[in-house]
Amino acid sequence: MGCEYDNSRARKFADVKVVKEHDARDKVWPGSHKNVTYWYELENGYAVGFNENPAIGWSFPVIKMKGK
Repeated sequence: MGCEYDNSRARKFADVKVVKEHDARDKVWPGSHKNVTYWYELENGYAVGFNENPAIGWSFPVIKMKGK
């Protein structure tokens, strides 16, 4: 079964363990996207955000965490 986000860069991290969950009201997304509401630090040193951009819809930005 497919999903419209199967081609998202974040999809390849679907099986990586989440080590920390963040609400952007408490800890701001360290990437460049401005509408990330929740984001997750992964065991492999990356972070994936849930970006709710009102102009273009949802996306799932991925960044490499500094120092990881």
